[in-house]
Amino acid sequence: MYQIINIKHKNPLLNQLIITNTALKFKAIIYPNLGASLQKLSSNEIDLIDGISNSEKGLNDYKSTYKSSILFPFPNRIHNGIYEFKGKKHKLNINETSLNNSLHGCIYNTHFTLKNDNVSNDKASVTLHYSNKGTTLGFPFSYNFEINYIFTRHKMSLNFAVLNSGNEAFPFGIGWHPYFKTNNITESVLDFNATHQYLFNEQMIPSSKTLLKHRTPLKIGATFLDDCFITNKPATNFKTLEYDFDLEFSSKEKESYLQVYTPPHRKSIAIEPMTCAPNSFNNKDGLLTLQPNEKFDWEIELSYQSKY
Repeated sequence: MYQIINIKHKNPLLNQLIITNTALKFKAIIYPNLGASLQKLSSNEIDLIDGISNSEKGLNDYKSTYKSSILFPFPNRIHNGIYEFKGKKHKLNINETSLNNSLHGCIYNTHFTLKNDNVSNDKASVTLHYSNKGTTLGFPFSYNFEINYIFTRHKMSLNFAVLNSGNEAFPFGIGWHPYFKTNNITESVLDFNATHQYLFNEQMIPSSKTLLKHRTPLKIGATFLDDCFITNKPATNFKTLEYDFDLEFSSKEKESYLQVYTPPHRKSIAIEPMTCAPNSFNNKDGLLTLQPNEKFDWEIELSYQSKY
């Protein structure tokens, strides 16, 4: 039987929704006040997600790594935080000061409210809600954003729903920024279907497209990755010595986007599905537009199997 408990912390940013299933040795932890981010996913006592600790140190970790953050209204970077939409220029907050970019959208540090939760013998579901009345610097548009997490045996689904609650259209994209833990990244294998990727300038902004630089399936070995791949299929597979997983994300377009990053400590890997490219507000690659009262749904499915 799944169970859900709500844990309050003296620092509300560290409040937790904890989902467990003793029989499956399963545990998931969501932080509603850190953009409804998933900071733990463990099955059969094998940790898949490399999340933050429940401490002030963990908060600093989140601020620098954006672990498991939900990326909206854009994933990755907007060059100098500047873009134009329908003849109007906008200036976003610069939160990547070293490169003078706006990074990872505007909701990664927002407070979500619990809309509903549900548990049974074979499933747990949690829905969290956030509303913005157009008060964000550089993104003066009203919207409602909902995330529905569904946990079943060997599978997790993330369902995103964005509603334009304002009177004018807005540009947007969505992404998810999880880090996956592995004790031996050298032996881990990443697979996806792509023929092209981006080249980046000194500000980590796409400058051009090039043929894929890596042969897939890619055994990570000593390879350093901080790349955005233009995938022909919205899916990827990752194999470690501890577990395998398949990650699929919905896409109505021919191309989709996958950002992959290997941190210097090499104890995890960020595998980030995205609906659009970095700097999409300017280069328009994969950029979506939502009309007033229009709703957009996006789904990610993570199917996993431990090897023990």
